[in-house]
Amino acid sequence: MHCAERRLARRRRCPAAQFSGGTEKNFIARPRDLTEIFSPPTGHAGGPSVPMSPLLSLIASRRADLTPQQGRIADYVAGHPVQTATMGIEELAFAAGVSVATVNRFARGLGLDGFAAFRLLAVAGFRRIMSPVEKLEAQADRLGDDGFVVAASLEAAGANLREAGASLDLATWVRAAEAVAEARRVYFLGFGLSAALVDLFADMIGPFCRASVVLDGHGGQERILRRTLDVGPEDVVIAVTLPRYSRATLDHAAALRAQGATVIGFTDARAAPLAALADLVLVASAQHPLLHASPTAVVGLFEAFAALLTARRRSTAAEAELSRRISPHLWVEDIEAFGPGAAPDSTRFRE
Repeated sequence: MHCAERRLARRRRCPAAQFSGGTEKNFIARPRDLTEIFSPPTGHAGGPSVPMSPLLSLIASRRADLTPQQGRIADYVAGHPVQTATMGIEELAFAAGVSVATVNRFARGLGLDGFAAFRLLAVAGFRRIMSPVEKLEAQADRLGDDGFVVAASLEAAGANLREAGASLDLATWVRAAEAVAEARRVYFLGFGLSAALVDLFADMIGPFCRASVVLDGHGGQERILRRTLDVGPEDVVIAVTLPRYSRATLDHAAALRAQGATVIGFTDARAAPLAALADLVLVASAQHPLLHASPTAVVGLFEAFAALLTARRRSTAAEAELSRRISPHLWVEDIEAFGPGAAPDSTRFRE
């Protein structure tokens, strides 16, 4: 076993050493099968796959030819796209734990002229994350047109949903559904914009989980570490992150995966940093003409996932019992009581 592999094995046995308390620079999480994660989904019914960034696509195509040391650089780049774009060659070498010469050989091994060409591709991916500023500048002359703003936002939401449907990788969905159904506990991990999303998702699929825990930052990082101390191979972590990506989400996802949990990532692209840290990745574009990210398509994924779980665990008896229990709390329109042509009274509730 190579020295690098022995160090990696120690990190996987000791997740506490991997967690950086909210920063991203102190861990390098090596995916269990980076080739599989880098590979774009096959799609469903011939649909197109979600595109990766040019740099990650290039790395994926050359991954099998990289040396173990060069593979460490590839893993770092996949998990830290923003940092990579802002690093010089010495900084990248230090962060990945390799020599400057290895970084140069890595760049040339990708078919590039050198580190300068590699940096250009990294910056191109960085611009995608930081695009909100450019969006504001590009749309400055139209921001006063309320109709344009509303119509463009709705059109973007629809386009994101259509893209999610076109790039559907059904096998991944089924594996994710089976993992959730069989898990001892399901942890829902998300911060920032995604905190509200994981709360929603936990509520939607809670009935299909033996036990669920929401990790949305409530109580601080210390509370999260305490609640996840005994996470293990029988557990599933559902992590959600959209641009701008949360470092804390990436840190915790990597640490919990190192503890043996299966990580299911919901994010906006297979080039997103969470994709390299997850066992299963479900993707929905978050593009928006003005905002830094749109959660609409991701919520669509949640709904589809809940529907899949519902269909796979369909029980007539259970559905009848649920209807019996909740019906006293639902408003029921009693047509006969109103008479022909009568309008229902919106204040009538069944008690």
